[in-house]
Amino acid sequence: MRKSEKILSSVLVVGVLVGATSFGVYGAFSATTQNAGNEISTGTVQFTDNDAGAALYNLTAAKPGSSVSRCIKTTYTGTLPSAVRLRTSAASPGSLAQYIDVKITQGTSTSTTFPDCAGFTAAATGGTLFTGTLAAFGATHASYATGIATAPAGQTTWSTGTSVVYKIDATLQTTTPESGQGSSSGVHDFVWEARNN
Repeated sequence: MRKSEKILSSVLVVGVLVGATSFGVYGAFSATTQNAGNEISTGTVQFTDNDAGAALYNLTAAKPGSSVSRCIKTTYTGTLPSAVRLRTSAASPGSLAQYIDVKITQGTSTSTTFPDCAGFTAAATGGTLFTGTLAAFGATHASYATGIATAPAGQTTWSTGTSVVYKIDATLQTTTPESGQGSSSGVHDFVWEARNN
């Protein structure tokens, strides 16, 4: 066999071996399995009331002994069980706040009209949340940490769809001094803050 024929034969043998190897790679078996559809989403903390942006009360020309009673309904619509605390955003700025007695009671009501208190019934346990002056309320409950814990009857947390009605009674003390004339409590608020556990 001539040298050129030997070289050609060697090339052909190598080509056949490479082809066989390639055929083996492309002909391998395979299989897969998967776990699909995975997702993580967040729950919600949502709290509403029925005041439609209106003030609970605005008593003018008050005199010693004047009082007002108003109710507000709060409803939890979030999906995460939450704790709710009642607080104010700041201490009442007016000098008259020290002479205004406030009582805050939680319960239920047959009325659906803000701020009507018709049919209000205090919760059998833990109904009275606060009694004291408006000034004291602002001084002691001006943050979530110092807020008053509230919850529907028989529960420690709020769940979707639960509601509570709060009755707020405010009375100008009969012993308000002459210096209280022409003064004001200052604009103040009541804040219900929900936080998930």
